[in-house]
Amino acid sequence: MKLGTSWPPSWERPTGVRERTLARLVTMPPIAAAVMIAAALAVCWGLVWVTGGSQRAFSHTFYVPIVLAAVRFGLRGTLVTSAAAATLAGPLMPLDTTTGEAQAPHAWIVRAVMFLAVGTLVTFAFEARRRAAERQLARDVRETLTPFVVRQVDAALVPLVDGVLADNTFHTVFQPIYALHSGRLLGVEALTRVDVAPYRPPDAWFAAARATGRGTELELAVVVHALGEAQALPDGIDLALNVSPTTLADPQLVDLLRDAGRPVTIEITEHAGVEDYDLLSHRIDELRGAGIRIAVDDAGAGIASLQHIVQLAPHVIKLDISLTQGVAASPLRRALAGSLIEFAQQTGAQLLVEGIEDDDDLETWTALGAHACQGFLVGRPSGLPVPAVSHAITRHRTTLARRPA
Repeated sequence: MKLGTSWPPSWERPTGVRERTLARLVTMPPIAAAVMIAAALAVCWGLVWVTGGSQRAFSHTFYVPIVLAAVRFGLRGTLVTSAAAATLAGPLMPLDTTTGEAQAPHAWIVRAVMFLAVGTLVTFAFEARRRAAERQLARDVRETLTPFVVRQVDAALVPLVDGVLADNTFHTVFQPIYALHSGRLLGVEALTRVDVAPYRPPDAWFAAARATGRGTELELAVVVHALGEAQALPDGIDLALNVSPTTLADPQLVDLLRDAGRPVTIEITEHAGVEDYDLLSHRIDELRGAGIRIAVDDAGAGIASLQHIVQLAPHVIKLDISLTQGVAASPLRRALAGSLIEFAQQTGAQLLVEGIEDDDDLETWTALGAHACQGFLVGRPSGLPVPAVSHAITRHRTTLARRPA
């Protein structure tokens, strides 16, 4: 099975009825909102009247229109609504409607003070929450849209590149990719580890290789090695390989992958813009013709990755860790996630989230409707074989199934 070919969309909106109702109220035209609040005041007054007057506890229902006014109109609307509620529940409401006995003045004055106090506190609470959300949004915008900083070439690695290529002093590890709706293994991503001191992250070695003009050569050598190791994978399990646009344009890559004998996805890993999308698209068409799938890696990490999505129409959109972690607490990440999921649905692409390291992110992305995930929570990079099922995902689904409806 290729990555994502049989995942059913689990498009579940995480927002509840209460949140949707409040959102409609906030965007409602002022006159319509005022009419609705006035109607709520009238309903509350009628309810208190038919239940016997202010001697009953139903006078507390007036807090409902007061809160609605706080949400829609802020402090000024809250004060007006609180005053109206105090009048309706005070001088205009008997203590006992059956006998006509009036309330004591101090009783409805105390109630009026409570209406005003609670309304004011609710208004301040909503305002504080709104400002906190704006600050969070501003931070997220700075973090998400800050241009990707290109790694500086480590000068200590440059003279070692030739030896790495001559002796193939690197090995491949595989990180599993699992379906979010079932926890079943869909594929693995091949990751390179260079076995030469000083030990550095793989991207540092690839940057050094590019600095010496041997970047494509190293990437192709890594692809050859990964394809050989992947022979131990079960049939039908997808192999994801990382290549830069420069290597993608090399005709040798097509020849290597055409004879892979297994499902392969090429992840385009480049944060910088592509100068010639026509040339790249031609090479991608060749890969598609050979049955190779295309993925855009690190989507959401900057403008370039989003341009790759639009220009290349990938089979898989792989969201960057800067977007996938902490999405439940971030308005910007959540909005961008929803847009990318909707885009993926409309274009037939699959959405893969990386960097899943805690249960909250796993639950959020499952609810949002992502198709697959990878990360330390569901499976760390390792040698083959990798587990056929993610225990973290199956445990999560079992927990959901046990929750009361």
